[in-house]
Amino acid sequence: MKPWSIPNNLIDKPFISPHELKVILNVSLPTIYRLIYSRKIPAFKIRNSLRFMREDVIAFLESNRIDQIK
Repeated sequence: MKPWSIPNNLIDKPFISPHELKVILNVSLPTIYRLIYSRKIPAFKIRNSLRFMREDVIAFLESNRIDQIK
């Protein structure tokens, strides 16, 4: 299985939009909003836009990792 990684064009960005996160996680936009509203991933509201800190996304991915079953 291929390990997850943040696309190269997002590595230097301090904040990630819901649309960019959808690409990183390979899920639908409604799934991103469910994660936000269920408080499973922290987000910031800046005016009318939601944003995620890159470090929070990495922490979310690491905390939801399932180790390989042997």
